[in-house]
Amino acid sequence: MEISENQFGWFPDLTVDLDGNLHVIWGGGTQRMRQIDQSVVDVDLLRYRVLRNGAWGPMTDIAVTCEGGYTVRNSLVVNIDGQINALVRFCTSVMAMSAPADQAGTASAWSNEIYLGTSYYNALATDSQGRLHMLYHEFVFDPSEQANLASEVFYRRSEDGGQTWTIRQNIAYLSGGDERMQIQVDQQDRIHVVWDHGSDWYLGIDNPAYGIYRRSDDGGVSWHVPQALGIANEPTLQTTLGLTVEGNPLVVYRSANGERLFSQYSPDGGTTWQLPAVIPGVRARAAIERGLDSFSLARDSANRLHLLMVGFPEDSPASIPMVLHLIWDGTTWSSPEIVYQSTKRPMWLRAVVAQGNTLHAVWFTYTEVSDWGERRIWHSSRPLSSPQVAAPPPRSLPTAVPRPTTQPLGEPLVQLEAPHDPVVARDLHERPPPTVFNVWREVAGVGVALVGVILILGIFTITTLRRRAREP
Repeated sequence: MEISENQFGWFPDLTVDLDGNLHVIWGGGTQRMRQIDQSVVDVDLLRYRVLRNGAWGPMTDIAVTCEGGYTVRNSLVVNIDGQINALVRFCTSVMAMSAPADQAGTASAWSNEIYLGTSYYNALATDSQGRLHMLYHEFVFDPSEQANLASEVFYRRSEDGGQTWTIRQNIAYLSGGDERMQIQVDQQDRIHVVWDHGSDWYLGIDNPAYGIYRRSDDGGVSWHVPQALGIANEPTLQTTLGLTVEGNPLVVYRSANGERLFSQYSPDGGTTWQLPAVIPGVRARAAIERGLDSFSLARDSANRLHLLMVGFPEDSPASIPMVLHLIWDGTTWSSPEIVYQSTKRPMWLRAVVAQGNTLHAVWFTYTEVSDWGERRIWHSSRPLSSPQVAAPPPRSLPTAVPRPTTQPLGEPLVQLEAPHDPVVARDLHERPPPTVFNVWREVAGVGVALVGVILILGIFTITTLRRRAREP
């Protein structure tokens, strides 16, 4: 089902609340006319829908996130207290928001945004104690942290429902790009994270290398050494994380140069890893077509992992990629099941299992290979043979504090190491999103300005000296 009501939408995420209802958010947009000069501008929106008792509620605009066509990347989870928590990209900033699950369709029910950093990708998870764990990647300019201009992966934690957050912690410290993070927490509250290392689309670093895996056993205070996952002499990307009920990670990734998919499993919680294995029966889409794509893994109550991916059955003659579903039972993969096949091209799959036995997936489609064209949000679901599991009743957060009633947009509740300047944030609204080209154009612009100043000073100095030389 197309759930964006035939309106623009991309990069969705989804979560299931304690009553089994499905919540979906995505980046949308519209246009409006400025009153000052009557010009038409693109308005970026965060949009929301809920599937409750088998029926979809209306599409709601939750927030205006920017102007100018910025990608609204976001992540969504439900905490133990029944609150929905989200990370949302406002212009180039990542913000935390929350709302009661039964009121999330009303924009006024969402909390004020809390600034956490600047990022393109973000990822969010929660544990059994109600702590929130987030990842985002941020540019590093400090030579003491990183010698080259690239994005590192940063971790932060909240113990009060997203109202205050720990100081950022760099968990990458790797030369080169880092992006497309995923995070999950197992039943022992160990935090598992993966990301792609080598490339950074936002900075134009297109050198994919391999996936990185890290684990924290103490709630994010300390981390095991990073482990590289991949294929010798073959770069990989789209590193995707799944966890068994025992907390053993299964990672799926694809070749950056070809169409093969691989899986790699750790039988001891991420300490040691088996050799990579080719996933049979499927081919990935051409990596050059869309470098922003991602897979998704979700676990059912029978401890099977469900992979949602964009690609082709192995022998398919089709030229347009499809949405495929495969099941890993702990040892082998099922044959691929075609979920969606159309003239529209799918991308950015996100999957979740509700109540142990219903698989939900969302994605967006686009219509042009060399451009985006028409973009829409889709949902599909299917029953599973696994047992139904009742969700636990909601519990209060152990360290919850009163939520402020008012807070100016763009100002943080917690003083960060780099204070957020609302004036700068407003200025970003008027600028197009940076790319590898205009990032360096900004740098070049500063250089040209400095050269101009130097030339003016030089001309002034020479003119003054000549005048003094002519004076008696």
